[in-house]
Amino acid sequence: MEYRGYYQVNQRHELESPLKKSLDMLEAAAARFATDVINDAKVRSLYQGNIERMGQAVLEEVHAGRITAKEGMEFSIEMRNKIMMEHRTFTSAQGVAAAEKHKRVGLTVKELLEKKSGTLFNKSFDALTPVEQNKVYYAIIESSARPNGPINAKVKKLKVMGKVAWVVTAALAAHAVVNAENKKKEAIKQGAVIGGGMAGGVLAGLAITPLCGPGAPICAIAVVLAGSLAGGALTEHVIDSSDEELEEFSKWQMQ
Repeated sequence: MEYRGYYQVNQRHELESPLKKSLDMLEAAAARFATDVINDAKVRSLYQGNIERMGQAVLEEVHAGRITAKEGMEFSIEMRNKIMMEHRTFTSAQGVAAAEKHKRVGLTVKELLEKKSGTLFNKSFDALTPVEQNKVYYAIIESSARPNGPINAKVKKLKVMGKVAWVVTAALAAHAVVNAENKKKEAIKQGAVIGGGMAGGVLAGLAITPLCGPGAPICAIAVVLAGSLAGGALTEHVIDSSDEELEEFSKWQMQ
């Protein structure tokens, strides 16, 4: 194996293997992935709780006679769409891409009326009797608060994967520190590489829309992971170029 670079003669230089560098990059990407999917799962849980409370409140108002079923239906659609968009602002870029693939924007009142009418009565909404139309209104209000089972199951699975990714990241970092000659120096380096990878993933997320367009989760995940790898690699390069300074810093005693 050949290493190229500028090295001072008559001095001992610690050279890392390509495998260790690859593992460092894996740590950076795994940390970004873990952070995003765990956060997205929390946001999804908050979203689900909020729409359930909203739907229940609307039904209570309708049952109490303070608003009509039609008014409740229109309000629940408007609020669910607003809640959806607000929660997407707190979701990772790749999480938003996955959500947009399922539903770019919320359905309009007319679209929901036709969809629910077809499901319940196999007719157009305009062809329904007033009693049937009222049933459609109630059905839409109830469905506005109903959880999406398949999506919730996927989010739950990703949350578990995110926790596992953090365990892998911690294990790899701990292994590198334990086997290093200068453990303090390696610990500083591991923390910096992981932090650089996470920052790179965030910056890459800003480029998802122009590069991938909306509703392209696979492309979005690839861009974020590439950004994480690049961020980790750049950080490692900066640290390697400051090896002597880092060596000296690791010897300092701080309270």
